[in-house]
Amino acid sequence: MALPKLNDTPKYSMTIPSTGQEVRFRPFLVKEEKVMLIALESEDQKQQLASIVDTLKACIQDEVNFNRLTTFDVELMFNKLRAKSVGETAKIGLKCSNEECKVDNEVVINVDSMNVEIPEMSNIVELDDNISIEMTWPSWNSVMDTATSKMTESEQMFNVLNNCLVAVVANDERIDLKNESKKDIANFVDSMNSEQFAKVRK
Repeated sequence: MALPKLNDTPKYSMTIPSTGQEVRFRPFLVKEEKVMLIALESEDQKQQLASIVDTLKACIQDEVNFNRLTTFDVELMFNKLRAKSVGETAKIGLKCSNEECKVDNEVVINVDSMNVEIPEMSNIVELDDNISIEMTWPSWNSVMDTATSKMTESEQMFNVLNNCLVAVVANDERIDLKNESKKDIANFVDSMNSEQFAKVRK
């Protein structure tokens, strides 16, 4: 007689913030927790980030384009998954706002009640009278691609930002950046002045 399968049926649903898609999921099991623990012990940031998405893939039943998930999608979805897997509350240590106070204060937060508020803003950034750029939210994949010890924090930030650029509109001509090399995109960003770059970062 074969051993029975436990806890393999989706029981909950959540909404992907960036798309509004509702998906069904089950809590993560020991097999997923084991993968995350191994990734944590590896001290490899890329492996740790990948294990979070791998856990979501294992627990979500519906079709999801994981390559297009934003950073805030993955963070919220994983928190919802964690809430149903190991408990809806978490204890975190917050530093006192008084600089003389050196004690961490333990605060209990309800992880399951977390939500994402997406600000209402245009994805078009006007750089000058003739040139504007179309942008998208940072993707989880772009963060994973830059998660390497060989890169400085500044290099990581520029790489993620460059991956957020979708198109350049110059004199009514739209240039799709997926057809351009990473070097050309980096050179374009490097040619911005401080004011233009501040708009893009915002």
